[in-house]
Amino acid sequence: MAPYQRGPMRTADIDFETYSEAGYYWDGEREKWRPINSSPPYGLPAVGAAAYAEHPSTEVLSLAYDLHDGMAPRLWVPGCPPPRDLFDHIAAGGTLTCAWNALFEFFVWHYVCHQRMGWPALPLSALFDDMAKAKAWGLPGKLAEAAKAAGIEQQKDKAGDRLIKKFSIPRNPTKHDARTRIRPEEDPQDAGRFQAYNLQDIVVERAVADCCPPLTDQEMRIWRMDQSINVRGVQIDRDALEACKRIIAQATDRYHAELRELTNGAASAASELERIKAWMAGRGVAVDSMDAEAVETLLARDDIPADVRRVVEIRASLGSASVKKLYAIDRRLSGDGRLRELFAYYGAERTGRWAGRGPQPQNLPGSGPDAAKCVTCGWHHAAALAACPRCGWGGSEPVEWSIACAEDALADIRTGSLDAVEGVWRDAVAAVAGCLRALFCAGRSQELISSDYTAIEAVVLAAIAGEEWRLEVFRTHGKIYEASAAAAFRTPLQDILDHKEQTGRHHPLRKKGKVSELASGYQGSVGAYRAFGAEGTDDEILGMVRAWRQASPTIPRLWYGLEDAARAAIHAPGHWYTYTGATGVAVSYIVWHNVLYCQLPSGRMLAYQRPRLVPWYTPWGKPVEKIIFEGWNSDYKRGSIGWQRMDTYGGKLTENVVQATSRDILAHGMLGLEGAGYPIVMHVHDEPVSEVSLGYGSIEQYEAIMTCAPAWCADWPIRAAGGWRGQRYRKD
Repeated sequence: MAPYQRGPMRTADIDFETYSEAGYYWDGEREKWRPINSSPPYGLPAVGAAAYAEHPSTEVLSLAYDLHDGMAPRLWVPGCPPPRDLFDHIAAGGTLTCAWNALFEFFVWHYVCHQRMGWPALPLSALFDDMAKAKAWGLPGKLAEAAKAAGIEQQKDKAGDRLIKKFSIPRNPTKHDARTRIRPEEDPQDAGRFQAYNLQDIVVERAVADCCPPLTDQEMRIWRMDQSINVRGVQIDRDALEACKRIIAQATDRYHAELRELTNGAASAASELERIKAWMAGRGVAVDSMDAEAVETLLARDDIPADVRRVVEIRASLGSASVKKLYAIDRRLSGDGRLRELFAYYGAERTGRWAGRGPQPQNLPGSGPDAAKCVTCGWHHAAALAACPRCGWGGSEPVEWSIACAEDALADIRTGSLDAVEGVWRDAVAAVAGCLRALFCAGRSQELISSDYTAIEAVVLAAIAGEEWRLEVFRTHGKIYEASAAAAFRTPLQDILDHKEQTGRHHPLRKKGKVSELASGYQGSVGAYRAFGAEGTDDEILGMVRAWRQASPTIPRLWYGLEDAARAAIHAPGHWYTYTGATGVAVSYIVWHNVLYCQLPSGRMLAYQRPRLVPWYTPWGKPVEKIIFEGWNSDYKRGSIGWQRMDTYGGKLTENVVQATSRDILAHGMLGLEGAGYPIVMHVHDEPVSEVSLGYGSIEQYEAIMTCAPAWCADWPIRAAGGWRGQRYRKD
């Protein structure tokens, strides 16, 4: 039986080419266009499709469309009669395949064609995206790369990049040509090439799409939900955003002045890394890099001069990702104060997990400066201060950073005074970073409501492997770190739990249990353990590895079982090979038409293009057949970025299966929430966030919907806890 029943979905195809100054500004002093951000990406990728299409300068240069009615693809350009045949197709309920990011076509149609040109409205439900099919099938997200990877005859026109730069973005004037843009009618020859490029795009997009299996009905529902979430967007507190920008601007000026003084003018900005490194070398501190990891290592040293330490602190502060996120939010903000197009469907290669776009809401800073709460007035401030700067009394208590800290910090930030913020929080940039989550908020007369799946990947791993004692932990107390330590080190669980009750501190074994849980599930060994903070010699860590594996024997069996099944499928194309866990959960593999498919417990297929087996030797000298396939590599640690031959193994296959299955549980819960009147405005890993009318529903109902599992995992101990509701996004 084939993994997919193919059937081309014939609809109308459309593709826009546009001009816009979004993402650029006119520098009147230098008489040239400049990007609004200091480093790539520029233009459309910098601002996102919604803000781009909404920009007053945005206009349609051409629209290629194909109704698949026996006639050739057509082209509409300004000045021609409106494309009535396309309007009729939409009015009749026809679908439009908007190739390679349907949201771009939707926003251009909505803001430019509908609102400004008077074309009929385009229902979001009428759209589909060929890129969604391609990514679900393991192809790259870029059309040119997908066409190459698919090996089709039709390829993207290479002249496109030159023509887009010529017609679609503003132009800097020269001494002999004062034009600030080039219009197609000013160069008919290249305009013809540009229109041919537009038409060729829909041909290539259709050719790639016809190679790909269709999305299942469930995946279509998930994709449509994703589009709705991206169009709905999330509200941003614009007043607080502007206040944060003012503080960062003041801090940048002050810290750069300090940097110039410290380095005697050798460096004047935190971004001048080569100058900073050269100055540091002259002070006896030579470094190869000034990335976040290198800076953290430097600040942990106690042998560097005080002026060097302060320069490194300035670099760490002003070069932080949190500062960049602040401006990424600002660049992509729509006119109504909402942030749209934040999530990429099938953003994670092969597994289908979402990825963040723009300011990356999935990795917002979780905290600000070390904080304390005044026992007298109740306000929060930097823990380093001996007395409350607001009321002057001592006796403050250290607290974890929370939404209450962020609210108090925003009150200080709104004063617009860097001195006021530093007087309360010491590090103004860190205070702003701690408030980034709180900038995401509910609209007027609305509030946010949210909850989080509890240890979902650990639950899924235990369920697929069939490790019963782990499942029992999640059915009961849920303390997996303590239980893991107890099982691995043969210590009574109650002793570990009692230690916290008796001393107020975690048992020393809990840390080992936590490291083991984080590092072991996907076949990690010494390197993975050290990455998660394990201490000791290699032999001592290997002892922890062995203890964990012996305590959870079905999980190593899962690693090797999946690898054996995948290897067998590659040996015998057209035949299914299945690994079944100890409690009967099955994962199956088949090679069909030169693609290795993995069927998850949910029924969804993961795709690995052009699988092969090659002779290999393990680090301990055992000959094996390594599984390799073609895929898009986005991790520079695994080689160059791009489409390439990649290898996999049992632990990695397990990670793919577990993460993909966890994503399917999340998607099922999100569909349930949407259907129950909890419209989702953002989601962060395993945590959906909805915007509802004040007082609507309840946290209990929200969590009940999230944990109403589909039939295929109905007996798994899936839990959601820690729900909250309020005006601002938080991470409790």
